[in-house]
Amino acid sequence: MNGDARDLDDLARAWLPHVYRWCHRLGGPGFDAEDSAHEVLVLMCRKLPTLRDPVAFPAWLYGMTRRVLANHRRRAWWKRWVPGATVPDRADTAASPYDSLEARRAHERVWTAMTQLSDAHRDVLVLCDLEERPGSEAAVLLDIPLGTVKSRLRAARAAFRTAVATSDDHAAVAAGARS
Repeated sequence: MNGDARDLDDLARAWLPHVYRWCHRLGGPGFDAEDSAHEVLVLMCRKLPTLRDPVAFPAWLYGMTRRVLANHRRRAWWKRWVPGATVPDRADTAASPYDSLEARRAHERVWTAMTQLSDAHRDVLVLCDLEERPGSEAAVLLDIPLGTVKSRLRAARAAFRTAVATSDDHAAVAAGARS
């Protein structure tokens, strides 16, 4: 790439779907994935000259996405503590008024379970299970050994199952209390 604006535009267009998916899946329901992806791509355009190894571009961009999302989480946390600020805890997840109550509850249980995972576990779960990337590709994106990806993925799946089961138990107790 010779730094031409058209080349930069092509690069941004090629990677936008990946960045948007990462923002949507790692950010969760309280995040505006479009805003986050836009911020990542603007940052990518500004910092691209600092990239030393073009082969490392996917991992570099993924790391940048994670840092942008972490900054958004910090800002959201601070906004909740600012007097008079009205920031909703979660976005309305209903796509239409015809969505079933059960589907919304399942969606909330999954997002709740995902938010209970550590960043490291959430990263490997999103890359390997949601995006169906092979462990070797996740290792490159996360810049960690393949064995670490495998062990984190096993632990992440177990933690996710536990978090979902715990939320199911709480839902059953709450439903019993209403009866």
